[in-house]
Amino acid sequence: MEIDEVAARVVRSYWAVLLVMTVLPLVLVGLVMSGREPPYTAGARLQASSRATDAAPGDAGVSIVVSQVKAFATSENLLSGVLRRQRLDRSTVKTAKAIEVTGLGTSTVVELSVKDRDPEVARRLADAIGAAVVQEINESNQGSIRRQMADIDKRVRKLEKDLGPLARRAGRQPDPDIGAANERERVQAELTDLRSNRSDLQTQLSSAGTASVVQPAVLAPRRNPVVMTAAIAGLVGLVGGILIAVVMEMARPTIPGQRRVARRLGVPLLGWADRGPARLADLGRRVRLAAKKEGVGRVVLVGAPGPLPADLVSSVASAVYGDDTKIVKARPGDDAPDGDHAPDGDRGEDGGTDGPSLNSKGPGGKTSTSVVRAGAGTGVMTKKSEISPSEVRRPAPVRRLCQVHAFEEIDPGSDDEVGVVVVVGPVTRVAGLETVRDLVAASGWPLLGVVAASRKIKG
Repeated sequence: MEIDEVAARVVRSYWAVLLVMTVLPLVLVGLVMSGREPPYTAGARLQASSRATDAAPGDAGVSIVVSQVKAFATSENLLSGVLRRQRLDRSTVKTAKAIEVTGLGTSTVVELSVKDRDPEVARRLADAIGAAVVQEINESNQGSIRRQMADIDKRVRKLEKDLGPLARRAGRQPDPDIGAANERERVQAELTDLRSNRSDLQTQLSSAGTASVVQPAVLAPRRNPVVMTAAIAGLVGLVGGILIAVVMEMARPTIPGQRRVARRLGVPLLGWADRGPARLADLGRRVRLAAKKEGVGRVVLVGAPGPLPADLVSSVASAVYGDDTKIVKARPGDDAPDGDHAPDGDRGEDGGTDGPSLNSKGPGGKTSTSVVRAGAGTGVMTKKSEISPSEVRRPAPVRRLCQVHAFEEIDPGSDDEVGVVVVVGPVTRVAGLETVRDLVAASGWPLLGVVAASRKIKG
């Protein structure tokens, strides 16, 4: 199946579903957000880490930094403390939802924005949350190192305090304390190790990086989110409508377009039944040609499926019969005298003449006529400028009459040869074509072609 056919099946058959599913979300979003004022947004920029290695992985490193900042900024403990210090009556849950963190390129600088209905509150919250996040990041990166350094400094001070008495006892004369001398050596060795460890921790602290506030909070221009939200809602609704249409199409498959129906049935598209007199006349000629090719004298019109409206059957029958033609005089003023009409014996059964009307006068007094319609069982002649006396009584060639009926009017017991013409609209169900195939298989009637209608057929 071609892609254009799939798209046509979804759009032509379920355009109303797609329209409703697209327009309804737009209207609902417009109604919900029509009376709402857009919130104010304040943004502050933070240096999440001063280490150059954090930005080395590129987008992956930036994503890690952004996730870390947002995790700290939306934590319950941090927000509770910030709101308490700022003396703001705000919910921590709603405040967390109003916080956004975005990366700036591949650097470790991120932008923390806070939305609130009050512009001053939005600015204060952005500054306070940014400072709290910086403090938390520094504590996370450097806290353990600083605690270890503090423990080392405390131990060094104690050992240095103990080292003096030990040195005096070890150097006492004339009776030095050997045990104090040994303890002094142990304390000096431990002090050497502690100072070495503190030097390593200082190096680690320098390489850990320090977070800081790069730019205080600044109010951003207000933007109305109604248009963007409505567009997103319409797009989501359209996708939902397409899914619904696909499911419905799988349950009840259809064929879009009249020409595709003709290709499915393996017959020609004979013409259009509702596109003006010219197309209708062309349809009549093609139906007669198809009937002549199959050697049938009657044509039955069937829907796919269901009965056809009477006016549609009548218009197709009129086109096939040629009932839209009529007698036209040659020129005004050239009317024949009342007594010069054709004799009564030369008229057809339906009141038309079996031959041309001869009583209009052409230039120079010569006889001229234009016969546009002939009665049943006669042929239609073209316009002639002159008619010789020997051709006055020459009968027109007889055309075989092709009768057109709706399927409901056909007598199944008739011995006449009948041909089937299918009338379809813009969209035809596959089940309808199966009923047509069953009819052709059961009756043995030849399938002549397909007649197209521009609108949905309602019987």
